[in-house]
Amino acid sequence: MTPDNHAEAQGMTADGAPHWTAPREPGPYAGPHVDFRAIDYRSVPVKADIISGIMRLDVESDSCFRELDGYVGSDLGVATLLLRVANSPFYSRGTRIANIPKAISVLGFNVVRSLAMLAFGRSLFAQSRNALFQRHIWQHSLLTAIAGRTICLDIGDDKDKDEAFIAGLMHDVGKVLMFTHRPHRYLDVLALVLGDGYASVAAEQRVFGCDHVQVGREAVTQWRLPERFADFMGVDLSAPRPEFAADPVRLSLAVANSLIAGSGIGARPVADVAARKASLLAFGLDADLCEQLFQGDFVAGLMEDDTYRLCANL
Repeated sequence: MTPDNHAEAQGMTADGAPHWTAPREPGPYAGPHVDFRAIDYRSVPVKADIISGIMRLDVESDSCFRELDGYVGSDLGVATLLLRVANSPFYSRGTRIANIPKAISVLGFNVVRSLAMLAFGRSLFAQSRNALFQRHIWQHSLLTAIAGRTICLDIGDDKDKDEAFIAGLMHDVGKVLMFTHRPHRYLDVLALVLGDGYASVAAEQRVFGCDHVQVGREAVTQWRLPERFADFMGVDLSAPRPEFAADPVRLSLAVANSLIAGSGIGARPVADVAARKASLLAFGLDADLCEQLFQGDFVAGLMEDDTYRLCANL
């Protein structure tokens, strides 16, 4: 990685969150624009063949458990993290899980597949120790994943909750690639988003001339991921779309992303609760569930989740 790719971490507040100040005075953005097709999509250790293989596994196949074990076992760090999370109280329920086959037998194929994606996804995001990157891209993605899984269950769709979790993890991969490509310029993007209230896509277009939605969609192609990933990585989630309401996973993702961003993780916080609720309703969320999500501190509750506690820090 070049010196340009080592953005200096910002200061931290007493509670461990990054204290936001503009990384540098946002410039006139007169630099050359970036063609999203010219980004080095191999610049991160994504192990796209493994991620693609995991997502293409057929649970009805006699060999799916063995293949999943093989994929996870190919990376010691991934296997170790998966087992740490699998042995947390949320998942293990007191049953000691010592290996991947045991995890599959206790937790089920879909849960272990989502944990495998968490472990591989964490290695993808671990490209920078920059505090703003960690807070507003990685922790935003992790909280969106946990929230998406919760919301999918609340909608009444138990079978898709693990896909909703994966969708949350992967939806901002385009930002990771843009940060990796030009870290100092992406800090200009964060200055506009966190300081001036720009939407991410608008800030990225101003600074780069392309945005994370374009980059994310191209990554799906470059990495040969299942086309379904384009629904998560290649769509602007801030704009309501009619198809969201008909797809529990995409609805859960859009709502979760909005909730986390509105709380100030991934965007400037939105104090107007009525406006935040209106945004969720525009996605097609049920009004009663919308009200439920604003009772108490939903985001603070997510931060108590075992998965978040184990994985929040890169």
